[in-house]
Amino acid sequence: MNDVSQPSGIQPKSVVSGRVGRVAHVRQRLAKHIIIPVLIAIGFILVVYVLSASIIAVTHLNEHLQERLSTITRSMDQLFALESDKLGAIAESIIINSSLAEAFVHKDRAALLQNSASLFAALRENHQVSHFYYHNLDGTNFLRVHHPQRFGDAIDRHTLARARQSGKVASGIELGVLGTYTLRVVKPWHYRGNMMGYVEVGMDINHLFEKLHQITGNALAVVIEKQYLTRAQWHQGNAIFGRDSDWDRIPGKVLLAVFGDFAEHTLQFSAARQGGSKWITGGGTVYRAIAINDIQRRTVGQLHIALDESASRAKTIDIISYISLTVFVSLLLLILILRAAANRVEGRLSAAIAEKSDFERRVKYDQMTSVYNQQEFYRLLDIEVERAVRQQSPLSVILLDIDFFKAVNDEHGHQIGDCVLRGLAVELLTYARDGDHLARYGGEEFTVILPNTALRDACEIAERWRSVVAQRVFRCDGQPVNITISLGVANYPLHTDAPKALLQHADMAMYKAKRRGRNRVEVYTSR
Repeated sequence: MNDVSQPSGIQPKSVVSGRVGRVAHVRQRLAKHIIIPVLIAIGFILVVYVLSASIIAVTHLNEHLQERLSTITRSMDQLFALESDKLGAIAESIIINSSLAEAFVHKDRAALLQNSASLFAALRENHQVSHFYYHNLDGTNFLRVHHPQRFGDAIDRHTLARARQSGKVASGIELGVLGTYTLRVVKPWHYRGNMMGYVEVGMDINHLFEKLHQITGNALAVVIEKQYLTRAQWHQGNAIFGRDSDWDRIPGKVLLAVFGDFAEHTLQFSAARQGGSKWITGGGTVYRAIAINDIQRRTVGQLHIALDESASRAKTIDIISYISLTVFVSLLLLILILRAAANRVEGRLSAAIAEKSDFERRVKYDQMTSVYNQQEFYRLLDIEVERAVRQQSPLSVILLDIDFFKAVNDEHGHQIGDCVLRGLAVELLTYARDGDHLARYGGEEFTVILPNTALRDACEIAERWRSVVAQRVFRCDGQPVNITISLGVANYPLHTDAPKALLQHADMAMYKAKRRGRNRVEVYTSR
């Protein structure tokens, strides 16, 4: 038996507990929807302020650094351009030499070498020319003046390929297999109106980096990407050119040359942490890496530059530190002020939520049983019928009434009768499913909306309720009370698609159950 003088029905679950839960979570909701967003907004604004102020603070430093870097870059480009023009002029002077042209036309390698050797010696002495070639039209080498023992091989360098393709002068930096940067100029060779081959002159450009160091006064380091080299060829180049560089010293790169007092450990830091083109700092020196691109526009290495900016750097750090401290203190004060205001808002919001919850309970719920009232039932019925029609899903409605309830009131009094109504609401809710809507329709009548429920399932649910109620003994103020219920079932789409008609059909089925003896379930029929 069950004492239902203090039923736990829907009110503790949906109204009282919901209200208490809302009030209990006011602080969480306030933090989630007001405090945290405001703090995030303030923090964002302050962070933007710090960043903006920091950017302003370092503007002078950046401008100064950029100006120095631009000067170095322009100087390097000018040096390369001047040397390229000079090589172009040298190539032009070669192809207009008729004795060289005649030797090449007749493929007289010995005569061509004899006439070119002294020229090459002068070019190497006075203009740092280190490479001097004659190429056939098919791209094979006819003569290397700087290395005459080797000839007849196919030349696959991009400068020659571009000159052959365009028929014009091609120039640019190319990385040699031995790890040297070579500035090359290839010029098509026309003689007596006929195209007969190509002249190529080039120079290793380390002397240009040394000249750049002398012009700017900055320490420089030249590195090459390992992906374009092999260890064996690199060591071979070191032996030939007298370089002293460890292949494994810098991850992914090799050091070609250093000019001035350059801290080599910054190259390792740059490769491992920052990448070849990022700013890195050490002490008062700022390091910058400029990409070295070949004629194919590949980044084959970098020129690292050391720039002394200790004084400007220290001043900038002081400014940023001061701004950061000021912003931190301001943010702390804002948090304290916001927290005090939030506490006041919290109290008002808690009261408002409690008032709103009580209002909703009065508007939506029956005051005695705490299930939905008739007005809310009609609203939910319209919604569920519309959804069922739209989704083409079944919907059932149950209308039930306590049998001989007047006798309960007459025998035990209305107070006990009210207790029975509350107890019945508890039992119905206990066996209801999630999504079902239970309402007190009036007096001792209850209605239940069963969404997505076919007629057969609705009848099973109604029968379960009938059986449970018939076996239950309600104990109110110590008095046992037994009741039974009669239930009527109507269904969409079997009976109607109109909400009010659906309820009327359920009502007709319920009265049929009463006429047939009560304590039973009946389904609406048109007859």
